[in-house]
Amino acid sequence: MTPGASFRFLQSGDFHLDQPLGGLPSVPDHLRTLFCEAPRRAAQQVVETAMLHEVDFVVLTGDLLDPRLASPRTIGCLLELFEQLETAGIQVYWAGGDADPPSRWPSSVTLPGNVHIFRPGLPQTVHYEDDGEAIAAIIGQANSGGEIRVGDFRPAASGLFTVAVAYGEVEDGAITRHDIPYWALGGEEMRKKHRTSPKYAMHAGSPQGRRPLHVGQRSCTVVEVNEAGEISTDSVATDVVRWQTELVEIAKCESPEELEKVLKNRLRTLVSGKGRRQLLIDWRVVIEGNASKKLLAESMWQHLIDVLNKEFGQEEGGAWTYELKVESASVIPESWYQEQTICGDFLRLTRELLADPDIPIELTELLGEDRRGTQLAEAVQIETREVRRKALHEARRMGVQALRIDE
Repeated sequence: MTPGASFRFLQSGDFHLDQPLGGLPSVPDHLRTLFCEAPRRAAQQVVETAMLHEVDFVVLTGDLLDPRLASPRTIGCLLELFEQLETAGIQVYWAGGDADPPSRWPSSVTLPGNVHIFRPGLPQTVHYEDDGEAIAAIIGQANSGGEIRVGDFRPAASGLFTVAVAYGEVEDGAITRHDIPYWALGGEEMRKKHRTSPKYAMHAGSPQGRRPLHVGQRSCTVVEVNEAGEISTDSVATDVVRWQTELVEIAKCESPEELEKVLKNRLRTLVSGKGRRQLLIDWRVVIEGNASKKLLAESMWQHLIDVLNKEFGQEEGGAWTYELKVESASVIPESWYQEQTICGDFLRLTRELLADPDIPIELTELLGEDRRGTQLAEAVQIETREVRRKALHEARRMGVQALRIDE
């Protein structure tokens, strides 16, 4: 690649503007509007980030909305976002995913002139130009099903810095050996930087988590390319609602009042650093030694939830606790793990899975073909270590209840 001009772009995708937040048994009245509008507000944060950082162009890696399910208002929202970028002089390069292949876009709805759509099939190349001078080549391909065929992508013959835009699975080694320096990828909920050094390959993830499993910060990625073609990236938070799992480990706690004090102190810290976003919190409290029966009672958990929400969660933009569980670190005796029983086998398996996070847990494989790609399949995905820990602890608790036969 020959030296060229420096430029800056933003990568995002997976807006799912037509899907409200969900996954809770009930939503408090004062958060219902926010649950519906959060994906659109987060997408607006993406646009504002692009303008604030004065990017030259935006690449969108699919699943912005499903035109078959989206209301006219939701489609209008996407058009407004594109128009804001057009007014700011920012080009948009869009490679559709599972939800938004180009064939689904209504023919009666005209996109603004700054939006360039990549089609399925062989990758297509366009040039980003500044004052008539080509600055970068963008080679893109809408979702063509399955794994991305890296070999079909060719760097610009002119030597321009090339950005590949695609949706789907990719083999890291193939990108490492490829000549294209940056790959903007779609199809993953979580932000993921692939191990492809010295090349860059990035799943930017969704700008807004929509389910309790979508824990932690959601963001977009700002990419800077200097005259020598050197790349730097920055993750910029965009979520307006953040699902958060808080693990609280206490050496000694004898009463609900003590626990309430600990949780309130933690909440004050969380609230002071959250900015304007809404927190949705799932508490996991682990007490070393034996916890009292009062602390392990579900009625006490619900009482604490009510107390915390009364003080911290009554307004939009606060911190709403939707779940709280207390467990004792010594609730399962070591002798149970050594038993030659079905329960013992089960406990040893959970311990092994907790100890080695590299052992895969693929629950989607247990679903029928007709359930894959549905919200149920999404709900059983284990995307982070914290979600894995939470799922295994809950499975262990339920397994002991179901399998343990006391004499």
